[in-house]
Amino acid sequence: MKTRNIDINYINKKPLCITIGNFDGIHLGHKYIINTMVNESRMNDLYPTVLSFNPHPRKYFKKIHDEFNIILEKDKKEILNGLGVENFLRLNFDKKTSSLTAEEFVKKFLVKNLKLKMLIIGENFQFGKDRKGNINLLKKLSYKNNFSLKIIKSIKVKNSKIVCSSSNIRKNIEKGNIEKTNILLGRPWAVKGRVLKGDGRARKMNFPTANLFLDKIIKPKKGVYVVNIIFNSKKYRGIANFGRRPTFNGKKLLLEVNIFNFNKKIYGKELTVQFLAFIREEIKFKNFNKLKYQVKKDVKVAKSFFKNI
Repeated sequence: MKTRNIDINYINKKPLCITIGNFDGIHLGHKYIINTMVNESRMNDLYPTVLSFNPHPRKYFKKIHDEFNIILEKDKKEILNGLGVENFLRLNFDKKTSSLTAEEFVKKFLVKNLKLKMLIIGENFQFGKDRKGNINLLKKLSYKNNFSLKIIKSIKVKNSKIVCSSSNIRKNIEKGNIEKTNILLGRPWAVKGRVLKGDGRARKMNFPTANLFLDKIIKPKKGVYVVNIIFNSKKYRGIANFGRRPTFNGKKLLLEVNIFNFNKKIYGKELTVQFLAFIREEIKFKNFNKLKYQVKKDVKVAKSFFKNI
């Protein structure tokens, strides 16, 4: 997959089939849109292209920090590539781009500069200055500018009224509703990080942990989770705590992961941690022994979870 950071003056040579969006998380709804775009591209001999914005318009206008993201940018590219996307364009979202009217964005940028031949978007898509562009306007502009338009209705979770959306996923991650999060994503929500050297307290109670600092990604609810850990392409089972370790007056937010039946030195190595279920909220214990007792209970809960899947 070719990745390009572009501005509004970028000129493309090939006719494109485009879908537009940030696609943060690439949930089930996103996958349906992208699969449709890839299939239409193949049938019409077009170049399957995802057009995104850098930074996200909400970040540009509201100065939202990087903890807004559901997945890291490199993971997004990997998933898009696996779905058959051949071209990933990131439009620099700046003062010039944000001032384009909906009509200018379509006619001058999409049609003239990008050689748009087919556009596939979700039914709630809004675009252009002050977000005045909508589906009705796009229908008119598609006739005027000779490109095909395909509109995809919002995807809902099977047997429910829950819409697959990035905002719903963020809310569920922050509330610790991991099982709902994973249903909306169609896969376990995962984070990646390099293992940091800890203070050795966990090892003293025969419970060694790999410590990870979560950067540039949304933070889950503080507490204990059932997790899978992927290291060197092999999957392990385990348990994790995300928080500040209040029993020890910790200040930094860390993800501490205990990998079951694992005894390798992995400082500096990258781990992928898949969140499967929330066990309990983070607690400040009166002493070290009470913490040890609770950890044993948490491990039993986690192992029982794995037995039932």
